[in-house]
Amino acid sequence: MSRTRRKTLHYARRPPASPPDRSGAGRTLDGRPGLYIHIPFCRRKCPYCDFYSVPYESGIATEYIGIVTKQIRKLNTKFSSVYIGGGTPSVLSPVLLRRLLDSLRPHLTASDENTVEGNPESLDEEKLRILYAGGINRLSIGVQSFRDDKLEFLGRIHDSERAQAVIAAATACGFINTGIDLMYGVPGETLKDWAQELRIAAGSSVKHISCYALTCEPHTRFYRLRHSISQEHGARMYSYTMKFLNARGFKHYEVSNYARVRYRCRHNLAYWANAPYVGVGASAVSYSGGIRMKNVSDVAEYIRRFKGDRALAAGRERLSARRRAKETAALNIRRASGIDFKEFKKMSGFHFWEIEDRRQIMQFIRLRFLSYRRDRAGSVGGIALTRRGFLYADSVSSALL
Repeated sequence: MSRTRRKTLHYARRPPASPPDRSGAGRTLDGRPGLYIHIPFCRRKCPYCDFYSVPYESGIATEYIGIVTKQIRKLNTKFSSVYIGGGTPSVLSPVLLRRLLDSLRPHLTASDENTVEGNPESLDEEKLRILYAGGINRLSIGVQSFRDDKLEFLGRIHDSERAQAVIAAATACGFINTGIDLMYGVPGETLKDWAQELRIAAGSSVKHISCYALTCEPHTRFYRLRHSISQEHGARMYSYTMKFLNARGFKHYEVSNYARVRYRCRHNLAYWANAPYVGVGASAVSYSGGIRMKNVSDVAEYIRRFKGDRALAAGRERLSARRRAKETAALNIRRASGIDFKEFKKMSGFHFWEIEDRRQIMQFIRLRFLSYRRDRAGSVGGIALTRRGFLYADSVSSALL
């Protein structure tokens, strides 16, 4: 999920194949919830990261996975997608990866898209084979950059050669649906530098590219660099990204996400539709029936609570119907398809104009941040961000809340 930074949202954060081709492509939302599993372990904390993670230790990881697998086996819900995120799930040992996937097997078999996040330094051929054989049909690889000097600045522990080798190895292993994360806007980076990275990404076998501008969040080591980040330069790089990737077959379908035809991330599309999901693991969030719960963000405490048969949630919030509808609008507007009024009424129970300020929307249209979507008869059927509007998506989304 992105952070509000004045008027721009290109400083977004990353928040989310069935037979015969195992690609997970082209499916639509069908009402089933998504399943998210948080693996909070990393080899090393990146200086820009404010997601919950802890250093990998074999003993505590074994105990944690033991608990998570017990929880998974108790789930009797059918899920549309499964997403294993972190942290760095690929840091798990082969034994623990197999144990996790074995517990998930019924859900992986029944869902349409099964994603695992991984980093180049901990994704080797053995783990790729385990993931593929275990039912994973989508990889999300934290490449971040194809420049070694930039990777060093970002505190990454792989190099460009390793990143490209892992992408090739995943394809060789059988993965059709592979995505990568890239980061731009680091101090001193030029548009030419960024363009070269985009050329490498678009020329690879990946089907999905997520592009995030560097943000300097509080409580991270990079917070001290916040005044050296140029929003104006970041906006130019974002504008270039939209044009470049669209021209090369990666369609811009959400603020920070681009995919080849039929390879949009189903799991994240469900988030942006404000659909229900179940979260398992420390700091994981669940959302259903207007109730949002977040598990305690501490691995040791999570383990203690489970052993003591205590509630794992650190907080619980019940949203009113109107609040749910407004959150749905704020999330829907992130998509290139925007808000379809009929779909919105069906999902939320409210007509869009019952909960939103028509004058504010008209102001955004005059500023060319939004445009009306018209149906075949020429009637107004919804609204969507314009290309210019994507640069100001935070302002638009915040106004809809």
